[in-house]
Formats: sequence, C-alpha cells, structure tokens
Amino acid sequence: MPSESAVKQGSGTLSAPSLTASHTADSRALAPKEVSAGSPATANTFWAQGTAAPSSGAAAADHAVGQVTKIFLPLGDQAGIAAFWSRNDFIIVSDHMTQMDASALRDTGPFSSAAVRTVGNTTIVTFHFDEQRPLALNRQPGGWVLALSPDNAGTAQMRVVPEQKDGGILYPMPQAGRIVELSDPSSGARLLVATSSAEVAGPRLPHRHVGYEIRPSVQGLVFAVESDQIEVRNGDGGLFIDAVGESAIPVAPAASGQIVDDRIDWSWLGLRSLPPAALREDYRRHWTQAAMLPPEGRNEARLAAARSAFALGDAHNARAILATAIQDDPELATLPNVAFLQAASELLADNVAGASMLESADTGVDGALWRGLYMERAGKNPVKASALLAEGYPRLADYPLTLRDRLQPEVAAFIAQYGSEQDLSVLSPLPDGPAYGVARAFMPLRAGDRVKALAAFQALAKQKDPVLSEAGNEQAITLRLAAGQRRPAEAAQAYGRLLLAGRLAGREPEVRRALVSAWVQAGEWEKALTAADEEMRVFPDRREDMMSQVQDILLHLAEIPEGSGAHPTDAIDAVALIESHVDQIPDGATKGRILAGLGAKLWGLGLPGRAAVAFERALPLATTDVQRAAWGAQLAQADIQAQRLGQARRALDETAVSGAGEDVASRRRVIAASLLAREGNRDQALQMLAQDETEASLDLRGRLLEEERKWPDAVLVVGRLATKNIPEQGGLSDAQQDLTVRLATDAARANDWETLDRLREWIGRRRLSVERQRIFELLVTSPEADISKRASGQ
Repeated sequence: MPSESAVKQGSGTLSAPSLTASHTADSRALAPKEVSAGSPATANTFWAQGTAAPSSGAAAADHAVGQVTKIFLPLGDQAGIAAFWSRNDFIIVSDHMTQMDASALRDTGPFSSAAVRTVGNTTIVTFHFDEQRPLALNRQPGGWVLALSPDNAGTAQMRVVPEQKDGGILYPMPQAGRIVELSDPSSGARLLVATSSAEVAGPRLPHRHVGYEIRPSVQGLVFAVESDQIEVRNGDGGLFIDAVGESAIPVAPAASGQIVDDRIDWSWLGLRSLPPAALREDYRRHWTQAAMLPPEGRNEARLAAARSAFALGDAHNARAILATAIQDDPELATLPNVAFLQAASELLADNVAGASMLESADTGVDGALWRGLYMERAGKNPVKASALLAEGYPRLADYPLTLRDRLQPEVAAFIAQYGSEQDLSVLSPLPDGPAYGVARAFMPLRAGDRVKALAAFQALAKQKDPVLSEAGNEQAITLRLAAGQRRPAEAAQAYGRLLLAGRLAGREPEVRRALVSAWVQAGEWEKALTAADEEMRVFPDRREDMMSQVQDILLHLAEIPEGSGAHPTDAIDAVALIESHVDQIPDGATKGRILAGLGAKLWGLGLPGRAAVAFERALPLATTDVQRAAWGAQLAQADIQAQRLGQARRALDETAVSGAGEDVASRRRVIAASLLAREGNRDQALQMLAQDETEASLDLRGRLLEEERKWPDAVLVVGRLATKNIPEQGGLSDAQQDLTVRLATDAARANDWETLDRLREWIGRRRLSVERQRIFELLVTSPEADISKRASGQ
C-alpha cells in the first residue's frame, strides 16, 4: 500500500490552503470565501451553507451550528467518488489525491466532526454523526455538495441494474473511476469501493450474494468481499465481478440475462439457484469464518451462515444460528433483514406463530411469496394469500432445488384451490410429477367438472405418499358433502378419522376446521363446540382464527326463535354452551348479540337475575342507539321481575333515545308502565298505555284493570286483545285457550252476558283442554245466563 500522509485539522503549516465555513441565507454563499489562516482561498476550500445567524456573540455561533444544512467538498472536476455509511461514520472516498484542511468545519454543527486523510492517490473524508441521517451528494463545478436535506428530493437518480455477462455480473456505471480497496472501520471487512464522477446511487439496503455483499451507498458502489476468489474490476461500461479459480462458486446462476437483484430472496434470505454442493460449500465457509472470528466480530459471518443454511432448506439450523447471534447482540433483531430471515426460518420450521411478522413486513413485491405463504399456513384470508403467492410464484424457479421442490407443489395446490382466474394463469404449464397431483386435481373442479375432480381426488387418496393421500381423502369428503352424497354427520365422522393423516401431512388444522364445519351443518352444536375447543387446545396459536366459527355457533344458539319448537331442555343446553364459551369471544357487536340472546333465553327459563347480568354485559357492546334502547328495555324487564325496581328505573333512564321506532318505543312504554304499577302508580300506568293498542299494551292494561276489579273496562281491553289473537276458525293454541278463559272470566264477573254469548258462539265446537273446557262451559252457561235467556223469552 502507498504511504499515508494525514492532513491534520487546524494546522497552520500545511501546504494546502486553510478551509473556511460561512452561514448565510443567500444562495450567493455558494461562492468560495477567502480564508483567514494566512493563505488565500483556492479551489480546495470547504464552505458551508445555512440560514442567517445573529450578528454577534456566542448566540450567533450556537445559531449557526444548528442551521448548517450543506457543505462544499472541493474534490475537483475529474475525481470519481463513492460514499457510504460505516455505523455512524459517513465515509467519502475520492480516487484523486486532494489535500484539504477541515479545520474550518469545526463550527458547522452536524459536519463539525470531519477528518481528511490521503493514501497515495486516494482521498478519504470521514464525518462522524451521533446517528445515521439522510444525506445526499450532488456534483458542482469544482467538487461535490454534501447536504442534510437533498435539494433534488423529487428527482430520479440513476441506479445500477446488474446484468449477467460472460459468466459474471456487470454493474453498468457511467464515468466509472478507480476501484479502491480499504478495510471497513467498523467491521474490518474487506471493501472494494467503486467510484464514479457521475451521480450514481447504490442500493438502499444490503444485497447479499454468494461470496460477497453490496453495501448500501449514497454514491458509487461498495462491495464487501468475503472470498479471495471474488474479483471486481472495471469492465465494458461499468464494474464487472466474477469468481476466479477452479473451485470457485460462480457468481451468476446462468450464462446470460438480466439479474433481478432484489433485497428479499437473494440479499436477505440468500436464495440462489445454485447446485447443492455450492450451497454446502458456502455454508461451510461462513460457519468456519464465524467460528474463527472474535465474539465481537461474528455477526456478519453468523448471518451469512444462517442464510446459507436457509438456502439449503435447513430452517432449524438457520433459526438456531440466528437465535445465538441475537442472544449475543439483541440489536440484530431490530434489523429488517434479520427479522425477515428469522421469521421465514420459523415458518419453514413449522412454527407459524413465530413467523407472524411476515404478514405485516413492508417488503412490497419482493416479499409477496413469503407473506402469502405465511397467510396460507396461518389460515388467513385464502383469497388474498393465493393472490400474493401467485405474484411471487415465478420467483420459485430461481430458488435452490431442495427448497423449490419443497415449496412449489404446496404453493401451486393452494393457488389452484383458491386463486382467481388471473392467479391460475401463473401455473400454466404445471410441472410434471406426482407432487403436483393435488394442483392438477383442482383444475377440473375450478372448471366446474365436479365428477372429474372427485375421481382425481379419489385416485390421490390411494397414493402411498401421506401428503397426497390425505389431500385426496380430505377433498373427496368435501366434494361428496357438497354434492349431497354424504350427510353432514357422516362427513364429520370421516373428518375425525382423517385427523392422524392430517397431522402427518401437516394439514391437521385444516381437517379440524372442516370437522367443526360439518358438525355445524349437522346441527350438532355441542359436538361442534367440543371440536373447536379441541382445535384451540392443540393449536393455541390459531385461537384467534377459530373465533369466527365459535362466534357463529354461539350466535345461532343465542338467536334461535322462541317459537322454533325447541324443547325447554334444548334451551337449558344452549344456555350452558353459551355461558361456557362467551368469555372467549372478543368484545364487539357479535358478542353483544350473543349476550343479549343469552339474556332472552335466561328470561324465558324464569331466571331474571341471571338474564339481567347478561343484558348488562351486552349494553356497552350495542352498535346503535336503537339496539341499546331495545336491550335496555329487556334489562329493565328482567330487573322488574327480579324485584330490583330502582335498577330497572335506572336502566330505562340511561338507555332512553328519541326516534327509536314505534316497535321499540311501545315495548319500552309497556315496561315503564309495568314499573309504575309495581311502584303503586296503576292509574299513571293505565294513562301511559291509553293510546297504545299493541298486544303487550292491551295485555298489561287488562291485567291492571283486573287487579283493580274494574271488570267492564277489563272486558273491553281483553276483548280487543282476543280479537287480535283468536282466529275465526281452526284449533287453538294453549295461549289462545288461556285468553278465551280469561275473557270469559272477566265477562262473567262483569255480568256481561252479551259478551259471554258472543264468545260461546265464537269458540263454537272447537275443543279446549279438559280443564279449560269445564271452566269455560261453567262461565258461559251460568245460572245468570239461563235466567237472562228465560226473561228475554229465548
């Protein structure tokens, strides 16, 4: 290496001119300023630009320090430069020697900590910052401008698109300069820095390749080379990189074509379409390097070893290496590339819960395949998952053979089952081989040919491969159930017998979900909930996804209509099932409806105290004022029945709303009148209901009049209720028979023989129950009625 000559800051004996800084709001400050260090300003003069500073004193200095936004680097017009971060040091490398004095930057705030050194015909300028921050470099006559806030924030800057060529990779770069070799100050890695005299931005994120890495850079390209067999040199139109030596691993997977230098598959996961022997050698080299380095310098080698293990399909080893590295340096876990590699390793190691960050990773198109694969295995939104998998499916062609053979049949089958017509197009043509039999069997089903699809799945069910056999059996059961060829209970039993095969094939969660669905279709609610409980016990990480099925079951049980013919025992069982599971449901509109339905069932079973508790829990979950008013009325009704009159009054007052609709308003009015009557205000209650002709209102008014022994008034009200409910002909329900006897009793007590006669003719020959018939005949054929008839000559 050439000898080093350092230019010391603040020296007055240097042959280079002193450097100065200025602070002004005027763009004319771009002109170099004269220096006051004993020599005139020349082209080798730093200047700084910011906003206007106060005119005097320490305040002026402080103000200036905080406002500097850009400085000029007098590196000359011919120099090619590169610039990159090394931890918190921003390093600018020029391929020309330029002696400069950085002492004038001492009071420029963010740029104050600057050092300049020359090594032969190379100049290196280093700025130290407390933390990395956005910087930009732009060419100006005589040098470059380094800015905190880039003036060209909205303009496109040329970026390098690599291409395969002659067995290596060409990185086109206009006006390429020299390649400077130096050591990374923070890691000690061997860097080959490619300079350019044109504005050329490097990658924003590290790009990982076999044997080398391209580091993020603001200007030029920076290669971190791990292998001595990797060579970087100036080529035709840019930088050319290849591997030299007989045993060297090639840097390009094919002879020609453009490289898609994405940050996920290659740079973050280390996935290259290389022979297994090359991948194993890459892993051995990185693992050996990690073992030989001191503990503080092992991070990069460990990460490279983890990527190599992942590319080999050894996800368990990859996550073990990452776990050790993160344990020694917890900050690694905060790096996006490390977090993504760790999550992908967990996913391939069948730890779906540990891969959850893949769903929210901000990776765009690059990470579509892995995001879709996570959503598929986690059972989330199959339509969206298949769209993501279809978007990333072409990338599988460039994956290592072992990993491709493992993932591609699974991805193809999922797209074939759930993908849109556009998604399906990426599968044409499907690769040959039995592994793609599931995807091929779904194709006729997607075309509407269920008979052909069923035959294909039944053929798969006979395969010796446990994955293919399970898929064939599972889909055959599903198709026969959908076609009505198998009853839901039979399908549920068949799914139950398939659980072990599903476990061996890695599809046990899907089989268990189908089992729950079949029991639901069979109306076996208790068995469905038992199956759901078992799934959540076996797969606790899927509890959240199972909640939708549990919610649907509980909602059905809670909202079975009272007149559905269900036996009271069934209502007791429904209440028990709801109460044992409702606390698993997250708070929300559905849980509110379940609790309100539970309250109604408890009320129907004669348990008003427990019903009130259910309604109280439902109220905060109401989604509309009308719903809240309705549930508040039911709560008040339960409180009244439980003899909690004060709480009933409070429930009505706190849930009052205008414009709730006549139906809800009438129900609330009846309950409020009932409360008044319980409080001893019958007259006020009757007045409140005077204009309400709903059945509930008439019933309550009749009962209040009956309690006050106002029989003639009671006959009028109960008579209108009977007119609404008792049909002209046909059999009578128990409730209608009770209403008939009630009206006859009121009329008899009021000596209303006219009503009794009409009622006897109305009921006619329709029979009541034995006991009701005896009472009814006594009432309508009383001695008073006979005397009345004889007196009238009848």
